[in-house]
Amino acid sequence: MNSAKIILLPINPIENEDNILDLFWDYFSCLYKNGQILKNYEMIKTNDGFAVFVTLPEDDALNEKHNNIYVSEYLIEVKKLFKISIDIIGKNLNYDKSCICEKSSWYMLYTDYVENDSPVVCGDCAKSVPLYKLPHLFNENEHHGILGWKESYSDIDGLWMYCLSDRFTYRQLNNLDSQLSKIGIDICKELEKATSIPTYYYLFQSNKSKEHCPICGSDWKLSGEKIFIDYKCDQCRLVADEV
Repeated sequence: MNSAKIILLPINPIENEDNILDLFWDYFSCLYKNGQILKNYEMIKTNDGFAVFVTLPEDDALNEKHNNIYVSEYLIEVKKLFKISIDIIGKNLNYDKSCICEKSSWYMLYTDYVENDSPVVCGDCAKSVPLYKLPHLFNENEHHGILGWKESYSDIDGLWMYCLSDRFTYRQLNNLDSQLSKIGIDICKELEKATSIPTYYYLFQSNKSKEHCPICGSDWKLSGEKIFIDYKCDQCRLVADEV
């Protein structure tokens, strides 16, 4: 993934900077919730205006064809006040490339405490799928629900990694009946319904995974060359690793 510098130069002198900053935060928040930028963006005040440093899932992520209704509405307001230019700086070495498959044969819902890109992973290339390429779920006009699950999962996974509240965090990550897992499984079902692409939930297990699917009891360990997971149940739409 590449990083970009978005330069915003005021058309007229700024009268109320607080209002401008509120507009910027709303606009870039909407870009994030539509999957067009990653969350780790930085807003800088310069001598001439403002510069915002963002990481893009793809170089054309800010193309208006990817906008949802909220991004478009705020962009109109920003353009009334600022001239906008975008400069691709170079590759962000903290991130891999996004999925460029024409059509994935299956998806996996996965994240962890260090991941910042899309939690929808292509089952063919094992790379993240930009959210703006996917339909909105649960009658939303943005990807707020799936990003909310991602951030919650990342927070809980971080607590688990630091050995905090082990019983609670492990149950949320490992138990299919936990609230975190239920929300994730609902997202998988909704995404599969919207795309007609099989979508699997990644179940975290700290020890060697069970030889049988925890839902249906079938043998789910993959044989042959490993792709990026060790266990996969096509019937229950569940995947896991040996950790």
